[in-house]
Amino acid sequence: NSEGQILRAGAAGWQRLPGIARDIGIGADGSVWVVGITPTAGGFTIHRWNGRDWDVVPGGAVRIDVDPRGNPWVVNDRGQIFRRTPSGQWQPLPGNATAVTVGTDGVAWVLGTDRVPGGYSIQRWTGQRWRRINGGAVALSAGPTPWLVNSDQQIFRRDKRR
Repeated sequence: NSEGQILRAGAAGWQRLPGIARDIGIGADGSVWVVGITPTAGGFTIHRWNGRDWDVVPGGAVRIDVDPRGNPWVVNDRGQIFRRTPSGQWQPLPGNATAVTVGTDGVAWVLGTDRVPGGYSIQRWTGQRWRRINGGAVALSAGPTPWLVNSDQQIFRRDKRR
């Protein structure tokens, strides 16, 4: 396989599933959520994998990730940030973002809407508010530690000690 090759049905090692999506998030509990392609208020439809197909969930988003307990966090087309509670309600969070990611430790991170050197501001959820972290990025993903790509395509990993 060459870099950038498009996967096709039956590609070795990959199983094609029903549906199409714009973004995907997977929780440590195995929950899979996607942002679909059907326009709706807030961006595009949100779907949860039920083991055979996708259940539509009320709401709209453009970006999604899932916390370790299977609860999705989304950003909508106006940059608003929401997380879904275990009771199934979308809880609005302060601030605005272009992307969201949740680490295996349950800590959420966003890329803000404000331009900074390297891309957009990086912010970490404290449980009460977003705390700005040094640096800028255009892509961010959190596993055990956050990793980012900046506007110069450079890759960085956050030092666990900081």
